[in-house]
Amino acid sequence: MPGSRCNPGRSAAHDRLAAEAARYPDLGLDPLDTGRAPERDTALGHAIYDAAIRRWLTISFLAGLHLRQRWNDLEPGVLGALLGGGAQLLFFDRIPPHSAIDEAVEWSKRAVNPRAGGLVNAVLRKINSTVPRSQDEAQTKRETWTNARDELPLADGRALVLSSELLPPDELRRVAVATGIPLWQIRQWADEFGPDDALHIARHTIASAPTIIYAPLGIPALADDLPTLEPHDSPVHRVFTGLRSELVGLLADAPQLWVQDPTASAAVMALGDAPAEVVVDLCAGRGTKTRQLLAQYPEAQIIACEVNAPRLEDLRQLAQTANGRLRVCRPEQAVEELRGRCDLVVADVPCSNSGVLARRIEARHRCSPRQVARLADQQREIVGLGVSLLAPGGRLLYSTCSLEFDENRAIAEWAGRALGLILES
Repeated sequence: MPGSRCNPGRSAAHDRLAAEAARYPDLGLDPLDTGRAPERDTALGHAIYDAAIRRWLTISFLAGLHLRQRWNDLEPGVLGALLGGGAQLLFFDRIPPHSAIDEAVEWSKRAVNPRAGGLVNAVLRKINSTVPRSQDEAQTKRETWTNARDELPLADGRALVLSSELLPPDELRRVAVATGIPLWQIRQWADEFGPDDALHIARHTIASAPTIIYAPLGIPALADDLPTLEPHDSPVHRVFTGLRSELVGLLADAPQLWVQDPTASAAVMALGDAPAEVVVDLCAGRGTKTRQLLAQYPEAQIIACEVNAPRLEDLRQLAQTANGRLRVCRPEQAVEELRGRCDLVVADVPCSNSGVLARRIEARHRCSPRQVARLADQQREIVGLGVSLLAPGGRLLYSTCSLEFDENRAIAEWAGRALGLILES
């Protein structure tokens, strides 16, 4: 804002966090808007926003220790200032505490009202007092997180030391607060995988996920010539190391490359080289797996299905580059025209995203037992549609990026009982 003392990146982060607080837990998916801010300020804004979303529950817990009213009863603008300021105080070593506090206070005075600045100032100063400040990192960091009551896990695997044992005494509740994962989710993981694995999974949700580029077989040489791409354990993936602007330029200049994690691409890769003439991507989204199918089945006709209008438009733009091999339609149209004729149906279904929370940072807040049950109903419906498309001997690939039993093994078992499918893996 004109005359603001705030860094434009920080101000954009506070703006967006206030907007998210107004609709929590249904957080938005739109990218952070930093306007024409310099790239360095834009990067700072993104980092603050990402840290605040990941550690929302951590920050709200520590702030709640010093609030006279419930966290959720505060105005969204106050929450935006506390989230952005708290994220900086807890997780940003290079930002002076006074700078983070002052800018959050000034922003809240403008965005909410002058009195809001006093509350933000008082609570952020209390949060700052929970973090020992020392030039000796041994006094402020531990090499590993042990889920002690006086430490918070960091993205690099170390732990931030708190001034005292502030976190809950109950072990699973402490994991939830420390990592910013809802308690019901931690308990469910503990029941399914055991407490140790639940802690391990939760720790990985706060890691800074690298940007991974998929380079289909036949073009790794191109990827190897680019200075912003480094080797990956997978021969068809590279790690992107440049700036956001460089990534945009790379993808525009080299359309044969795209962003896709190895775990996301593994499902289609596991299909191997079995021939297929008609392939349907039943939940194509923006076309990531569609592009992979085009590369893996160079002789096949690919049909990409989607119900969302903006995503359908993205798919149509992709079809313009596919030399007539890609057709785009809605799922019901595919069922009407292709029933019983498809060699392969890919059902990469909508899911809770609980297996990719390091990447889908907002999903930890949207997910709930009710949502998982609703998604499971939708997943069964999609699998049923997919089966109706299969030709005799055809295959259906079902995949999620969820860890939940109800979205994975339970769906596979249901498909075997109700639809007569044979599980291959």
